[in-house]
Amino acid sequence: MHSLSLNADFEATEKLELTAGASYSDARAEWSDLSVNYPAGVVTDPVMLELYDPSLLTKMTSYSDLHFSQIDLSLGATYRFTPALYATAQGNWQQFEDKDPYVYGDQDGTAWRGSVGLGYRF
Repeated sequence: MHSLSLNADFEATEKLELTAGASYSDARAEWSDLSVNYPAGVVTDPVMLELYDPSLLTKMTSYSDLHFSQIDLSLGATYRFTPALYATAQGNWQQFEDKDPYVYGDQDGTAWRGSVGLGYRF
């Protein structure tokens, strides 16, 4: 997995603070060289012999290739009305891309989130 993250805080005025963030992640995983061999006669249940064939496990090596990328962006602000009373707002955008959608189906998507708040410091 490779990740890159950048964050910044900026005091725009004595009462206003701005924040921004960006991150990118790229993750890959795979399962290779899988082999399961059972000695003859270990599995004797006819139902298990019919349902579970260890030779089919070799097909998992290509099916298990995973590759995801994700981008996160955020912007926020805090405004201080007084030294104790403040308001805050933040917005986030996220993009997720599944580069091998055959494993779990297509999981690509984007999301927007936001929050606002009012705070008081004691």
